[in-house]
Amino acid sequence: MSLEIICPRCESDDDLRGTPLDDGRIQLTCEACSITWERDPRPTCPTCGGDDLYHVPQVILEKSRGSQMSVQGIHVEYGCWSCNPPEVKVRGGRTHHLPDRLDGSQ
Repeated sequence: MSLEIICPRCESDDDLRGTPLDDGRIQLTCEACSITWERDPRPTCPTCGGDDLYHVPQVILEKSRGSQMSVQGIHVEYGCWSCNPPEVKVRGGRTHHLPDRLDGSQ
């Protein structure tokens, strides 16, 4: 989802005014060329168009001194439960949580 908002007609990004609508969308008006359009700020999956998403925080690192890395911020990306289900990892490379054999069992 792009965070940059520009006018589709004159490509201005300075003269924009927004008004929230009841359904969560935003009605934008370009003061420079007087065009009006609606924008939905809620993220959607680019593959299926669904809105059932999960957060994938990404750390933004910069080298500050020598080999020392400093956290500068966090960027949130989204994954789709239908198209990209998150991988479930189990410690030790096992595919299940139960031991192969319980003590005292036959």
